[in-house]
Amino acid sequence: MSADASPEIEYNFFPYSVSNERQLRIDYKISPAYNNYSSETIYFKMDEILFSQQLSATLSLIEQWGSTSISVSGSNYFHDMNKYRFEIFSDISWQLFKGFSLNLFGGYSIIRNQISLPKGSASLEEVLLQRRQLQTGYTFGGSIGISYSFGSIYNNIVNPRFGN
Repeated sequence: MSADASPEIEYNFFPYSVSNERQLRIDYKISPAYNNYSSETIYFKMDEILFSQQLSATLSLIEQWGSTSISVSGSNYFHDMNKYRFEIFSDISWQLFKGFSLNLFGGYSIIRNQISLPKGSASLEEVLLQRRQLQTGYTFGGSIGISYSFGSIYNNIVNPRFGN
């Protein structure tokens, strides 16, 4: 179980009047968090209070042909700067014809902040069922999909602040 509060500030380099077409956002947040673990961690903890920070930058462009975005993010814990995570991911959505889009996503993460891993060994079944996590140094992934949207032309207008 984890509980946190994350005040965040954001700056968009483009004016608000064009924020539905383009954004270059910088976000910074500080997160104090209380973690209560179900089993003892590899750091011999059952619960703890930690402070972390995250800085991210996102470029989003929406055009007639579709949209694209790329994000870079880094975070770390204040008590140990060697406990960090770095992520980069991008998505592209091409509108092939009215309402029908081809969507591509890809991302990569360097992970050095897995503080909640249980001390005990995990069985193959627990890993495959995603009940336990194994220590890793990175993740990567991608996806491809199609989507069809219909309805009002105004149904996707939302406040663009703080990303999705």
